[in-house]
This record gives sequence, C-alpha cells and structure tokens, in this order.
Amino acid sequence: MSDNSLRSGQRRRFIKSAGAATVALLAGCGGNESSESTAGDDGDGDSGASTGEQSNDITTLTVRHFVNDHIETFYEKHNPILKKKHGIKVDFETMGWGVARKKQNNSISTRTGPDVEEIASTWMPQQVNSDGWMDLEEAGVSMPTDNIYESPLQIGKFDGVRAGFPWFWGPRGHIYYKSLFEEAGIDGPPSTWDELANDASKYNKQAEKWEQEGYNTRYLFGIPGANNWAVVQYYMMLIWQNGGSVIDGSKPTFDSDAAVEALNFYKDLSTTHKASPQASVEWNGVARNNAFSSKRIASTWQGLRVANDIDAELGVGKPPAGPRGESSTFFGVNLMGIHPWTKKKSEAATFIEYLMQPAVNAELAKGSGFLPTIKSSFEQEAFQGELYQSFSEDVLNNTNAKTAPQVVGWGDVSGAIKGAVTKVLTKAATDSWSEGDTQKALQQAAMQAENALQG
Repeated sequence: MSDNSLRSGQRRRFIKSAGAATVALLAGCGGNESSESTAGDDGDGDSGASTGEQSNDITTLTVRHFVNDHIETFYEKHNPILKKKHGIKVDFETMGWGVARKKQNNSISTRTGPDVEEIASTWMPQQVNSDGWMDLEEAGVSMPTDNIYESPLQIGKFDGVRAGFPWFWGPRGHIYYKSLFEEAGIDGPPSTWDELANDASKYNKQAEKWEQEGYNTRYLFGIPGANNWAVVQYYMMLIWQNGGSVIDGSKPTFDSDAAVEALNFYKDLSTTHKASPQASVEWNGVARNNAFSSKRIASTWQGLRVANDIDAELGVGKPPAGPRGESSTFFGVNLMGIHPWTKKKSEAATFIEYLMQPAVNAELAKGSGFLPTIKSSFEQEAFQGELYQSFSEDVLNNTNAKTAPQVVGWGDVSGAIKGAVTKVLTKAATDSWSEGDTQKALQQAAMQAENALQG
C-alpha cells in the first residue's frame, strides 16, 4: 500500500519449507495508479506457467506476493504443515510496488506466471476484464461467507467473478491516548464532527496548562495532509461520514454538496477548529505517525499498525459522523486469487482454503500489523487484548466500512481528487482560501474524472 521504496522483484526459494503468500502495505488501499513507476522490472523474470511438477506426491505451487517483512517467518512455520497435511510445497516470490502492476499485467497478457497471486483491489476491474483471475467458487474453493466480514468479502467479487479471498484488511478506527483524553476531561472519541470540534476547544485549554509545565504544544487530533499519497482516502472517509459518495455508476459524485462540506471540514480541522496543528496540512503518513507517537496529537484515524509500536494505553472507537451521514471508515484490503492458466487448480484451492482457517488468518494479520477478515479469528489468543476486541466490536461491527471504488480508470480519478484536495488544504494553510474555492476545485476535478471514466 504505501512503501514504494521497498525492494522489488525479490525472489526467495525454500527447499524444505518453501514460502507462499504475502501481505503488503495495503494494496487494497488503492494507491494512485497514475503515479506508479513502471520503469520495468529488475530482470529476475517470471517463473513461467505451472509445470505440474510432483515428487513423492508433493505438488509445487508457485505464489507471488507484494513485499512483507512477516511472510518469510510465516511460511517457515506453515510450509511444513502444508506439505505434511496437504501434499503442497509452496515456492514464492515477492515484488515491490513500483513493478507489481506491470508484472501482473504482463503475466495476464502472456498467460504465464504463478498459480496463485496477491491482488490489489483497485487493479481488479481491469484484470478481471482481461480474464486474469479464476472464479474461486468455480475453482472449488469453499468460502465461509458467514464467517467473513461483509465489507471485504464484497470487494473480492467484481462483475460476477469471485476473484479473490480477502485475507487481511486494515480498517481505520479513532485511536487515542486514554490518559491524555482523561486529563483533558474528554470521555472517549467523538461521535460527530461537532463533538470533535467541541472536544478540540476543551483539549486546547488543557494544552495551555501543559505548556506552562514545559510541554510542547499539543493538539487533540491529526490526520495526514497534502503530502500524503493517501490523502484521497481520508477525504473519502469524510465524504462517507457526511452521507456522500465518490462515484455513482460511471458518474463522479465527489463534488456534491455533502462532499464540498466534507472537504471544508477537512481544511477547517487545523484552521477554524484548531483540532490539528497548522503544519498538518503538509503532513505525510510518517509525519502524522511521529506526531502521534510523540503525543503531539492525542488521537488519529488509523489502523492498528501504528498502535503496535506504542508502549502506552490506547483506546479505539469508531470514527465520527458528519451532519448528513453516519460513522464511516476507509479500509485497505489484500486478496488472494488463482490465475486461470494454472494446471494445479485443486492444490491452489486447497491453499486458499488453508489461509481461511481462523488460526492461520489471525497469525497472518497479526504478524503484518493488520486485522483478520475471518470473524472467529478474533477468538484466537493473539487478538484477546482490549484494543483488538474494542476494534472488533466498535469499529468492525458498528461502522460503515468502505474502500476505493472498483472502476477501470480509478488511478486517474484518484489523481484528480488528490489535486483538488491538495489545492484546498494548501490554500487554507496559506490563508488564501475564499468562499467557493472548494466547490470550484472539486467541480474541475469531477470533469477530469468523468473523462477518465468514459475512457
């Protein structure tokens, strides 16, 4: 999802405990396709179509994934189990985000490459249209649909094709420091935008007392700004919270009255409401995370990756609702799919089903810093902590969770939205914003988006 600087095309092969499957920093987050580097891969090539190699009734399954630090450890443990119980040896390779889309599309066009591969949800529409993924149900995969969270489950299906199993996801909750909220007299995260603004006013009074004690200036809240590649995702959260939508069919709707109000609230967080530092308009994700870990901000919208590195008591609640809508959040999702050229359909289906086991799904998610998509995975020991259980109860089960629209051309649409949001946030920060600027910027972006959607 986010770190395009990770090394690409890294291939690892295990003889006794070969690897499989990876997760990455949220492919499903829908990074801007139009900004990706496609300068070519690093020459390691693809493994070619499956050969059906077998030895002593052991079938070698080839799998390709986005880079992830945890995957090697995961398969050092699970490959022996796959081999013993299912007769499968997994041979895996990883790919960096700078070359991932080109690699996948090359495999799809040439009908060569791995049997199983990780899917970025925003790339799925074009790839399904190019017959890049086998329908999992037709492949014989038994999907425990009643035990998978509905939002990520829906993303795995496009144009009637159940292309992928969502093996982990990263919904955002309102994460906060309990001690800072309590000291400021704030009882948990706000349920509405108005409460967020009111809480900011209360928190700022306490911040003045902290400054007198020698602390740096502190703020209630902060989310990334114009320099974050995911700024579109935060804007979409605000649109959904205010009852708006991003695209309706093939028509952009992110310039509606509800959407204009949402972007104005985004800019007002650091200006009118003073809930966020003025500098947050320029923040990228790292700057926001640093501000949170140093307690410069007391809360933020984030998944659990940032919480895993903080040694303090944190709480989590659902994000707030705007005046026109309901609590809504963005989630990234990574999926696993089977390519139609595989000669090992049965083994590929068995492998996908193995990843659906609650204990396995929990281990994948926990090790990668995300959340399991299998509901009963939260019964596993790894997710018994209060923060995880609160995330499950308050965010996953009681929040409208959405991800980027699955449409061909989303990269260009996302780029147009980012340009408008960045322009508005920057104008607000430099005191050059005027009434009507937000609507104008979004209308211009919607015209660009409509051209992209019409092809």
